[in-house]
Amino acid sequence: MFIKEDDLKLQEWEFAQRKYLPYETKLILTKTRIKEWYENWGGDVYISYSGGLDSTVLLDLVRKTIGDYVPAVFSNTGLEFPEIVRFARKASGEYIEVYPTDKKGKRITFKQVVNQYGFPLISKEAALKIQKLRHGNLSERYRNYLLNGDERGKFGVLAKKWQFLLTTQFDTSEMCCHIMKKNPFRKYEKETGCKPYIGVTQDEGFMRAHQYAHTGCNVYDGNTIKSQPLGFWTRQDVLRYVVENDLLICSVYGDVKQTPCGEYYTTGEQRTGCMFCGFGTHLERCPNRFQRMLNTHPKHYQICMNLENNGVKYRDALTLCGIEVDTWRSIGQMEIEDFPEYMPDDFNKNDIVS
Repeated sequence: MFIKEDDLKLQEWEFAQRKYLPYETKLILTKTRIKEWYENWGGDVYISYSGGLDSTVLLDLVRKTIGDYVPAVFSNTGLEFPEIVRFARKASGEYIEVYPTDKKGKRITFKQVVNQYGFPLISKEAALKIQKLRHGNLSERYRNYLLNGDERGKFGVLAKKWQFLLTTQFDTSEMCCHIMKKNPFRKYEKETGCKPYIGVTQDEGFMRAHQYAHTGCNVYDGNTIKSQPLGFWTRQDVLRYVVENDLLICSVYGDVKQTPCGEYYTTGEQRTGCMFCGFGTHLERCPNRFQRMLNTHPKHYQICMNLENNGVKYRDALTLCGIEVDTWRSIGQMEIEDFPEYMPDDFNKNDIVS
């Protein structure tokens, strides 16, 4: 028998306290929340499984805490790294694969979603504001708030640097997340009555951390019923769990290693998610996800760059937002060995970070 979180909204100090709990205490609290969720719904639960780092850790915790019979449900959107799909299908215990479909139950592709709604650029929050401002039936007061703020301040205002996206030929939209990822899970929940475990951690952006601070781990009512037992974990906690439990992770992440200071890191991709997603790319240092894709998955890269909305290619939309999509080598940049007479005798080109 477990005590539920009666007061779901955490005080600021409570959220901060959970983030900095000792790792061993976090493990105990997470397992407790997993058991609570399972018992509250009489076993009608499932794991929203992506094959990524966080959900791999969550899968292992649920398997060890509850058992192999909790379904790991994977939404195959067609946008995952091929390595992720192969890895996900090897999940331990019960495994179920679902797909994005239209209202008639017919498979739908990312190309169709982009063509109809627009490109996923900047962030989900910014894309939603752009959609509202371009196509929503907004009051003048709300429209002015989204653009300039009001007497309450400017929290939630679309940043000035992105307001040019309100007048571009192409559209910007967050709809791909709803159609390609959320809707398949909602359909599964409606058909089975099962409630999800979600592998969200507090390092996954301000909005997710903000939502967790307002709900806690287990949300038993409201519009979004879910358990997020890793909601107060950091990436360091996740990687430590992988190392200490000798957990197999997808090859795209490479190996988990430690810096001399003891900080864990992966030698490959840091985040996976949807390969073609542009959310957050403007914050990445080169080589960003698209430049890496060019080298590691060139066929996927070509498909991605040639996606269109209103006659504009994804490549051009990304470039307009200041996101680089090419590498020196791909555009024919001359190699250093082309001009050896200009190099000092002790020069080693491996000393240069390309």
